[in-house]
Amino acid sequence: MSSPSLRALRAFAETARTGTLAGASHALNVTPSAVSHLLHQLEQTLAITLFISRGAHTRLTETGERLGLRLVAAFDSIDAAITEAGHQAGDVRISALSSFLTLWLVPRLTGFQSRYQDTRLLLSAGMRPVDLSTEPFECAIRWGQGNWPDLEATLLFRDRPVVVSNPRMLQAQAQPQDLPRLAARTRDADWPTIAAALGWRNTAPTLTFETRALAVQAATAGIGAAVVDRNLVADMLAGGILAEIAPNPPIATPEGHWFVALPDRLRIRQLRQFRDWLISEAGR
Repeated sequence: MSSPSLRALRAFAETARTGTLAGASHALNVTPSAVSHLLHQLEQTLAITLFISRGAHTRLTETGERLGLRLVAAFDSIDAAITEAGHQAGDVRISALSSFLTLWLVPRLTGFQSRYQDTRLLLSAGMRPVDLSTEPFECAIRWGQGNWPDLEATLLFRDRPVVVSNPRMLQAQAQPQDLPRLAARTRDADWPTIAAALGWRNTAPTLTFETRALAVQAATAGIGAAVVDRNLVADMLAGGILAEIAPNPPIATPEGHWFVALPDRLRIRQLRQFRDWLISEAGR
């Protein structure tokens, strides 16, 4: 059997991954006809049938499915190895929740970088919890109760939900509970919980966004009111960019934002410095 080209194998892997020629062409930055030619070349070289059909959506033979699974895993491993090889000493790769990253961490980064000039932070925002044992991150910022097996977790602050809005909009509204409600798709309990704590009626949100950060941005623009952890917007409240309505007493929540890392990764000096700086900033 002749050895197939890497280009043809990659084209097949991306077709198997995406299920379409268009998806593979986008991933490889080539035309669909070029992908089709590579797939035909691969079948000829291997002398086996890999596809039942190659229309708008491809269908693989049983042999094609088995080969596709192995090739996707193999190319993922190659990509991870290349990324790892490019990782420089002193780099700290961080996976953070998008709202934490946007509202809290980014505005403070100048302070970290001026203090630790030999450390480069590589930041990635996402909604899912990454697997620190298999994915290329030294640490992560997670939201929850801190009970993650095999990870060392350090609490930064517990969630303290408040209602925030543009100050001018809040002053102009005689009944704050009538402000348009801006919600985050991933936090559907936010408004019912805080409405109950404030003695407001529970009504459906006017607009729903992907994250709390987007809801806060809309509140800042005067579109309505959002629910957010007060810790994330304390600087915006102090600067008069936002105004708040806070339940009294505050809502007690078991969840919060945590720094998490594998215990052995904490041998890295730069990672410990980043963790300790986070703790210091969170305590201000």
